[in-house]
Amino acid sequence: MKPVFVLTLICVIAAALLAGANHITKDPIIEAKNRLKMEALGEIFPFEIKNVKIIKDGNTIYYEIPSANNKLRGVGIETFTDKGYGGRIDVLLGVSPAGEIYNYKVIFSKETPGLGSKLSDPEFRRQFGGKSLTDGFNWKVKKDGGDVDEITAATISSRAIVDALTKGLNLFSEKYLKGHK
Repeated sequence: MKPVFVLTLICVIAAALLAGANHITKDPIIEAKNRLKMEALGEIFPFEIKNVKIIKDGNTIYYEIPSANNKLRGVGIETFTDKGYGGRIDVLLGVSPAGEIYNYKVIFSKETPGLGSKLSDPEFRRQFGGKSLTDGFNWKVKKDGGDVDEITAATISSRAIVDALTKGLNLFSEKYLKGHK
């Protein structure tokens, strides 16, 4: 009976230490993620950001960027897709008040290093700048008859980023353009 008691005691101590470590590191991890998102906002908009209004709407987070006279200058939208080669891809999408993409940043991905990770390359991202759901751009990769130049050997990842971006644009459209698609 003594070995069972010792093993139980070790398990209780280990569980307490893990719970304590989780409690201690939880807030710093959240703060670090939020800081990275704020830095990402600075990268996806072509102007300096001085103020951000964060809006949670269901499972979606919007970052409204006002101008000096309090007019909407842009909106950051946290969007995602589960269609990546490595699973989920989280994206922070920057959109103009007219519903056109400024830029985007992949904030989480398990895509293949060297291939799917090219979703973040400026050359690849540039093709989406100024595009919207209403400008006639065909939101499919060229292999599927669309306008998106896919990444060589990473077609699944390319399709996934298109899915994430169109989800984000649809969320923007529903909230800010009253459903005009």
